[in-house]
Amino acid sequence: MSPLAEFTTVASAYDDLAPHYDAYTAGYAHDAWVGAIERQAIALGLTGWRALDLACGTGKSTLPLLSRGYSVLACDISEPMVREARRKLPEHADAFLVADMRGLPAFGEFDLVLCLDDAVNYLISDEELEATFASVARVLAPAGVFAFDLNSLATYRDSFARSIVREQEGLFCAWRGEATPVIEPGDLACATLEIFVERDDGLWERRSSHHVQRHYRPQQVRNALARTGLECRLIAGQLPGGRLEPSFDESRHIKLVFFASYPQPVLNPQLEHV
Repeated sequence: MSPLAEFTTVASAYDDLAPHYDAYTAGYAHDAWVGAIERQAIALGLTGWRALDLACGTGKSTLPLLSRGYSVLACDISEPMVREARRKLPEHADAFLVADMRGLPAFGEFDLVLCLDDAVNYLISDEELEATFASVARVLAPAGVFAFDLNSLATYRDSFARSIVREQEGLFCAWRGEATPVIEPGDLACATLEIFVERDDGLWERRSSHHVQRHYRPQQVRNALARTGLECRLIAGQLPGGRLEPSFDESRHIKLVFFASYPQPVLNPQLEHV
């Protein structure tokens, strides 16, 4: 598949969802989640205030960064999602751009790079994963922190293996997981999201999107980071509500949150007291 075809395939999964994404994800605790990530990033040495929000969607992860005082640039592969973010946050409209995280433009240098909501799981080849990490490495400040999440095996064996229905006034969403409860590490997982929207004339309009993701073993991710010059500093386990724990268990946590940076200097013990 050509890079353009890959771009179109990934983007199309969210293009029709854009006007309804916030309603569909109304229960997601982005503020608490970003806050927990920020605290951990600070513990790992984050000091600057320049942030890049990759795969920003409608800006649900961007807003907590802005409210915390960061100077933020945000991008997404889906133009309709970016358009929705600009509509929601008109005073920050210029901060939202359309870009592919596998080949970022020369945006500048950032102290904190975020990539949330399992966007990395949509990278279904080792080449795409490494291209994304290399792209991030080019814009990450020397002392910066790169934080991103990946779905756990527990999530693929549960949410991607069953149907989930959500209903609000004028909106009906049906998630149909197409994986099996025994998905193995490294496997692909698919799901279809059907959205039914009530029109002004009382009829319902149906929109459908297909989602293909890949589970990544933690060591695969560590190795891909290392090949692009980055070092995995921590893998935290995420619980519902955006809560992070300092270790991970793929059978218990819904996500694994990775924190990476450029390798930290190792002090020579013989020189410490010179």
